[in-house]
Amino acid sequence: MKEASWSSPRVVGSILACVLTGSMTLAAMPALARAATATITLSGWTSSPVEAALMKKLLDHFNQTHPGIHVKYRPISGNYETILKTRFVAGDAPDIIYVNNGGESSTFIANHDLLPLNSYIRASHFSIKDFFPGALSLFTVHGKIYGIPKDQSPLSLFYNKTLFKAAGIAHPPTTWAQLAQDAHKLTNPKKHIYGLVNSVQEPRWAEFLYEAGGEVMNASMTRMELTTPQALKGYRFFVNLYRHHDATVPGTVGAGWSGQAFGMGRAGMVLDGNWLVPYLNQTYPHTQYGIVPMPRGPVNAETLTFPVAYGITRDSHNPQAAWTLIRYLTSRKGMTRWMNLGLALPARKSLLSLPYYKQHPVLKGLLEDLSQSIPWTFPPGMVQYSSTLMTNETTLVVDGKLSAKAALQDMQKAGEAILHAGG
Repeated sequence: MKEASWSSPRVVGSILACVLTGSMTLAAMPALARAATATITLSGWTSSPVEAALMKKLLDHFNQTHPGIHVKYRPISGNYETILKTRFVAGDAPDIIYVNNGGESSTFIANHDLLPLNSYIRASHFSIKDFFPGALSLFTVHGKIYGIPKDQSPLSLFYNKTLFKAAGIAHPPTTWAQLAQDAHKLTNPKKHIYGLVNSVQEPRWAEFLYEAGGEVMNASMTRMELTTPQALKGYRFFVNLYRHHDATVPGTVGAGWSGQAFGMGRAGMVLDGNWLVPYLNQTYPHTQYGIVPMPRGPVNAETLTFPVAYGITRDSHNPQAAWTLIRYLTSRKGMTRWMNLGLALPARKSLLSLPYYKQHPVLKGLLEDLSQSIPWTFPPGMVQYSSTLMTNETTLVVDGKLSAKAALQDMQKAGEAILHAGG
């Protein structure tokens, strides 16, 4: 909605009517001008319809408490980042977007598609000291902050209590050996039930590399590290779960994603984030489940976390209004409202002790994993590499068409080529 012009027929007609009736005074005219509303649009992806409903609820509260600004929520369906790239080219991107810690976000920053927020932060005296440093650093380049973290969630182990009891398993696994044993006990192909159901995308197996003492890339993201013995050990453990038929992908059990497979009772365990909790509560409320930290590997206990931020696009016609919304959403009060809706974990350290988490002890495993998590990200130019090539190579491995060592060598070579080409 555009701000009304004083020359528009509707406004002119209103003024004329007031003049004719003697009911409008010069003192009233500024009040009419102050009533103008800045309209901004917020777009993001949705992990489920539940998330869209919860975000709308939060934005409705903002609209009610900020009469000078009206925010429209326009979630993007389909390939979120591809659609955004098209809209940036067309010059009509939303005012505010979700900025992913991986994917095209680093490219958006490199292409100056997002505005640096430092001046807004200083002018409004907005403190960033309370944010997890790792989360904030993912959206900071050369001292310029391009996104304020909205939330995050680590990957933790969700387990089905009913299936565990039926398989005679008293406690969820805490080590790799127990994870493999439990996955085998839980698997019953005749009933389309598997011990672990997850995609074979890189985030689902990368955490096993870290727990074996390896890594995907070095800390500065300038060198691939996939061919070390430690990386191979972690990768082999993951793919062997599938090769031994104790793990499978969601499509095998007729599910669109791991969370659905878990809710359907077809998965004894899944590696997922906090976004699964409201989905289960609303879509599969009778599923009895627990959440525990990632089972410990031979070297350490680590997992991946996925911070998401709000960013203002270069196409925004109301960047100040957009900043007002971001400041509201990421303030302690705003983030507390979002956390109390149960969708994700906070990006602010001080909110880990919220009463909400004491009232919902099922989230304890996720909170514990947050303290031992590595923010997941890739440098510019590696979207197709991470989302397609790495998945395709791993699919060949679990199908027995390629060795784990050969797959990692292929991924190492392809990744190095991208890095050497400068993305």
